[in-house]
Amino acid sequence: ESIYVKILGNNINRLDGILVFSSVILLSDLAEYIAHRVAHGVPIVWDCHEFHHSATEMTGVSNARNVPLQAVFTFPIEIPIKALTGILLAGFIQRGQFLPLFLWVAFEGFKRIMDQLAHSSTLMILPKPISYIFMSPSIHWLHHSNNEKHFDSNFGICFTFWDRMFGTYLGEEHLKDITSFGVGPTEYNEYNPFISYCFVPLMKIFRRVKKSYKKRNLLSLMTHSYNSQRL
Repeated sequence: ESIYVKILGNNINRLDGILVFSSVILLSDLAEYIAHRVAHGVPIVWDCHEFHHSATEMTGVSNARNVPLQAVFTFPIEIPIKALTGILLAGFIQRGQFLPLFLWVAFEGFKRIMDQLAHSSTLMILPKPISYIFMSPSIHWLHHSNNEKHFDSNFGICFTFWDRMFGTYLGEEHLKDITSFGVGPTEYNEYNPFISYCFVPLMKIFRRVKKSYKKRNLLSLMTHSYNSQRL
């Protein structure tokens, strides 16, 4: 609670609490956007995230197609905002202010539903002006498209703000240009699912570290000049 007091003080009212927690929700979404960009832009992290993009179809379970090892690299990006969220929620609840908790639960629930729909095969485009704020689920298809014009686009799941701000947003008018999904030939599709899930990420990372060490260029583990979806 002392940390809560240092951040917000003792006299925060309900309206202030709503505004503060709305800002926390936006920061949380931004942290996830950054983590997703890192998963695409940092070679050693992409070795893990490539599994997610090895799917050649959009299905209701595609959103869960992730290897646990990826979180080792991306979760530290989200830890500060998650810790702040927990501290603030605990402080609000202790003071009998439950609306921020309801906002957080609603946001997390909405985000999970949107993520599920974004990876499904059901076309869903939100009407304007709602689509200026919230990401239409099917717009995420472009993120998984095999068309190189769509690479590294639409990283967000819930809000469109960050993709628009950082120039990675593509609208629904590009959906007609999708011919297939996935990253093309990928090692993840050469083995049975168990091997791909448990061992291929380790194999890919080991080979990358070994190659970088031989070149005496360990910096290449973190930066590279290739398009992230064409390793």
